Amino acid sequence: MFAALGRFKIIPILKIKEIETDDALHVAEALFKGGLPVMEMTFRRHSDSKAIREIAREFPDFLIGAGGILNRDQLLRAFDCKAKFATSPGVNPDTIKTAAKKKIAFAPGASTATDIENILINGVVDFQFFPAEASGGVDYLESILEPFEHLPIDIFPKGGISTQNAKDYLELPQVCAVTVEDIIYNDDIENGNWDRITENARRAVAQVHELP
Repeated sequence: MFAALGRFKIIPILKIKEIETDDALHVAEALFKGGLPVMEMTFRRHSDSKAIREIAREFPDFLIGAGGILNRDQLLRAFDCKAKFATSPGVNPDTIKTAAKKKIAFAPGASTATDIENILINGVVDFQFFPAEASGGVDYLESILEPFEHLPIDIFPKGGISTQNAKDYLELPQVCAVTVEDIIYNDDIENGNWDRITENARRAVAQVHELP
C-alpha cells in the first residue's frame, strides 16, 4: 500500500473538524478529477468513519487513509470502515503490533532518532516524520536519517508542508511521499468550491512531475 502512495509523491490531507459524508465524497471526486486519487482524513469522530466508508464504497480505487490514530481500537475501527492506510503522530507499540498482526498498512510517527529506533525494533519500515516543519524541516530530517541511510525505509513527512516545499523533502532518497496542506481548504469545502480542489490537485501533480 505504501508503495502505491509513493507513486503519487504527495498526499492531500483533510483536517476539517466535522464533515458531511456528501462533502467528503465531493472532495474525493474532485481529487480524482485532478489526477490525485489519494487523501488522508483526520479520524476522530463518527462522521469521519462514515465518510471513509462511503468514499471506499463509491471510489474503490481511491486511496483513503485515516490519520491521527492514537490506539489499537481506533486503528481497528478505521480499517473496519475500509481505510486503505492509517498514520499516527507517535510510537505506540501496541498499535504497531496490532497493525502487523492484522496486516494493516500503518505508519507510526517519528521526530527523533530514538523514535526511529523504536519503530525499527518493532519491525516497521514505513513511518511518518511528524511534525515535519516544527521539528526542524528538511535539514533536521536529513541529519537524523544519516545513521539509517543504509536501511530500506520509506518516510512520509507531514506537518506544515505545502506543495511549494514538498519537493525539498522529496529530494531525500528515503522520502516516499509527502503529506501537504494546501490542496484541500476548509473554505472550499464549506462553499462547495470543488473545482478549486481539482485545480489545486492538478497543479500539485504537475509540480511533482517536474522533479528529476
